[in-house]
Amino acid sequence: MNSGKTNIKFGFLWITLATFLGFILAIKMQTGGEEWQKSPIKGYWSVAHVHANTLAILNILYGLFIGRVGLGDSARKLGSNLALAGMIIMPLGLFLVPFIQPIGYLIPLGEWCIIISMGMMAAGAFKSIN
Repeated sequence: MNSGKTNIKFGFLWITLATFLGFILAIKMQTGGEEWQKSPIKGYWSVAHVHANTLAILNILYGLFIGRVGLGDSARKLGSNLALAGMIIMPLGLFLVPFIQPIGYLIPLGEWCIIISMGMMAAGAFKSIN
């Protein structure tokens, strides 16, 4: 269950950071003017904000349920680590890509981490139902 606890802790930490990003976005919406409205940074940061919150909630749920599915310890740890990696890599890549464009190549890596971890969770859930 330690890996599940890590997902829960970092999920709540990530929600806090994503909410702070939302606060910055709200300030920029009020003070940034037309230049900010047309800025590609606004688009990337908005998408990063949404994905960071969504993936944080997904990690919290992952942590709560990982101990209840039919996966071995090593599969649980791998799935937990992949979920954490995806939660960090994807939104962070979206946040940084306007400044460091090659980092955009990491965004699909974060997506695949989430897809694989959720697939593992689904397989474990179906295994435990039988």
